[in-house]
Amino acid sequence: MPRFLFNLHRKGAPPLPGQHGSGARPRPQWSAWLLAALPALFLAFFFYLPILEVLSRGFRQPGAGFSLAVVRGLLADPYIQRLIRFTSMQALASAGLSALIGVPLAYLLARKEFPGRRLASALTMVPFVLPTITVALGFMLMYGTNGWFTRAFRWLTGSELRILHSLWAILLAHAFYNAPVVARVVQAAWEQVDPHLEESARVLGATPWGVFRDVTLPTILPAVLSGTALAFIYCFMSFPIVLALGGARYSTLEVEIYTQVHVLWDYETGAALAAIQATLSLAFVYAMLKLQGDAGLAGLARSSLRRMRRTPVWEGKPGAGPVLTAAFMLFAAVFFLGPIAAVVWHSLRNPGGGLGLDGYARILSVQHSATVGNTPLSAVANSLRFGAFASLIAVALGGAFSYSTLRIRLLRRTWLEILALAPIAVSSVALGFGALLAFRKEPFTAIPPDWRVILIHAALGFPFVVRSVRPVLANLDRSLGEAARTLGAGPLKAFCTVELPLIAGGVFVALTLAFGISVSEMSATMMLARPSLVTMPVGVYRFLSSREFQAASAMAVLLILVTGGAFLLIEGASRWIQRARDSEPPRQNRARGGQRG
Repeated sequence: MPRFLFNLHRKGAPPLPGQHGSGARPRPQWSAWLLAALPALFLAFFFYLPILEVLSRGFRQPGAGFSLAVVRGLLADPYIQRLIRFTSMQALASAGLSALIGVPLAYLLARKEFPGRRLASALTMVPFVLPTITVALGFMLMYGTNGWFTRAFRWLTGSELRILHSLWAILLAHAFYNAPVVARVVQAAWEQVDPHLEESARVLGATPWGVFRDVTLPTILPAVLSGTALAFIYCFMSFPIVLALGGARYSTLEVEIYTQVHVLWDYETGAALAAIQATLSLAFVYAMLKLQGDAGLAGLARSSLRRMRRTPVWEGKPGAGPVLTAAFMLFAAVFFLGPIAAVVWHSLRNPGGGLGLDGYARILSVQHSATVGNTPLSAVANSLRFGAFASLIAVALGGAFSYSTLRIRLLRRTWLEILALAPIAVSSVALGFGALLAFRKEPFTAIPPDWRVILIHAALGFPFVVRSVRPVLANLDRSLGEAARTLGAGPLKAFCTVELPLIAGGVFVALTLAFGISVSEMSATMMLARPSLVTMPVGVYRFLSSREFQAASAMAVLLILVTGGAFLLIEGASRWIQRARDSEPPRQNRARGGQRG
């Protein structure tokens, strides 16, 4: 913290804004609007323009201008009707299963103490640092014909259980990916429940079920609904899981758009389907924000500050409760850790049956691979490069947007936030297809191919940056920055030396999310990237498609290490800055005391 802040209350120091005295004059609104202009232009060119390109192409008939004929024809097609029904029903079932697993998990994390609880709580960030294609590979190795779970079930029961390439494979994989989302949102709400209210209800004779029904449930229900709605939206737009696990029998709107554009080269049908899908997903997100607010999105990047008294998981009378708790913990351990362990183990298994590192030698080779389309090592380099640049761009622009909009006095400021969150509501396939169309026109043709991918990744990470940084900025004491400016610091110096250290935690969370989203993104990359720009998730999918499972497993493990390592590195840097910030004022106070003495 700069020294001039510690001289604020000395005799003769200018008063803080809001205190008795003249204070600082309000800063002009034009500076906030100017700061918001750059992120607004970025979203306009690299998100809204590609989406409008898809919508205009979908709602246009060649030679006839605007027309609903193509969309009406698709909506009347029984096959497309079945696709829409199946996409919606599998998303609804997946969201329900995610809530069924996520809510008990949130209860354990919020109210119970057990070994590894902090690690388990941190792992609720899995959906944002674990690539979807890695989950798909883990489920193949866990639930395939010779998978761990399938063999264990065969040994225990003597019968076969086929999960892979069935609807259950899609639902379970979606629950694996989205139950932690529900758990994280609900955990934040559960930790806000006042324990004194629950204790008072018990003193008045309420049963445990009565306490939950009358006190706890009304408090956490909005979070349960928000988390489930988020899971529904993510499952509705799911692409890699359905593509890898569903087989030819199961297809969704996302998979059909990809098939029409990249397999059949039918851009008109692909654009019309993307327009239908984007319209539906935007309607779902708008309904969620309208009915429940953005509590779910905020909960992803928020943890409670309330100090909860957590009871040991085995505390209490013997009975059904501890048994059910133990059963759920065993199920959660197998369900969440099994697929990842299967990927790691399979990456160390050579085709001959022994242990070895042949798979890692394959992916770290500098020789060209016909499967990947380039050297496998280039996929690693591309992912790291794309993730680094995309996360920095997203954090810079998302932070500028959050900082400026909080200082704009506008009646309908909520609409600015909704427009910033819109990338969450549009699938990566639709955005990638729109960018593919838009980048064929001037002046976008001047953008290098690798930067096209980077900019689209930054647009996808933008809303998560806003939801991570904005709540921290909203709680920031603005009088500190105003005081620094009153004492002669320029706006940039005041922000960098006073406000930025105070919001460093939120910035590092945003950086982690943006990097994880970029490194794990596959859908838009498959639409945009040339063979020389293949990334690790695309490499995993191509190894899977060519049945090179050991190389796919090794690439997936490397992807887990990269994303997890980046997460730990950024988290460690955040804690180091936090400790340095907390220890700086005492040092400066001691220095001032020494000077006075």
